[in-house]
Amino acid sequence: MLTRTKAILLHHVRYSDNSLIAHFYTQEYGRLAVMVKGISSRRGSARFNYFQPLNIFNIELYYYENREMHNLKEMNLAYIPKNISGDINRTSVTMFISEILHNIIREEDVNRLLFDFVESSVITLDGMTSGISNFHLWFLVAFTDYAGIGPSHTTMTNCWFDMLTGQFTPVQPMHPDYIDPEGARVLNLLLQMPAEDIASLRLSGDERTGLLTRLLKYYSLHLTGIREIRSLQVLKDIFR
Repeated sequence: MLTRTKAILLHHVRYSDNSLIAHFYTQEYGRLAVMVKGISSRRGSARFNYFQPLNIFNIELYYYENREMHNLKEMNLAYIPKNISGDINRTSVTMFISEILHNIIREEDVNRLLFDFVESSVITLDGMTSGISNFHLWFLVAFTDYAGIGPSHTTMTNCWFDMLTGQFTPVQPMHPDYIDPEGARVLNLLLQMPAEDIASLRLSGDERTGLLTRLLKYYSLHLTGIREIRSLQVLKDIFR
């Protein structure tokens, strides 16, 4: 059937000289793979330039129930970013986040709260004037809740975070999968902090990289099938 929905681009690959396959997270249908044809034409080439990580579209497509692939009819940008495409810091963050989402979101079940979270995160990142270097950390922490692995914040101080149990603890765990007290302090702050306040986090490049590495380890411990994040090194180099 012919239908319309809002959609966020997670990933795309060339299928032929004249077409590509786009993986969207949609408002109405969850994750969808969509065939996009005609990208070699003059009009198609202009449309191809829209396929940037986390761009938000209004799409019209032929949706086939019980099929893995659907066909695009029309599309336009639902939100036109003002700063992301011209800023290597923001671009690096969107590449990283889109790769994380492409790795983790697999189901086609509709989750309006998740869609709204990702959409608002993109718009927030585009409009931020400070704190961009911490945004990927904030997003990873906030997304744990939507991924079903979200820890609760704590009132304890000088505590550790046990990545196996997903809990803060007053004693050092007897295994290597933990976050030390300083990293646990930042994690606890991020669990309670809106994105607009992350500029208040004063982190060195080493602290930022260390927490990022541990957060990705936490994801891998609790979610199966996460592949290597290719954009990770770029992000570490940008915000070191």
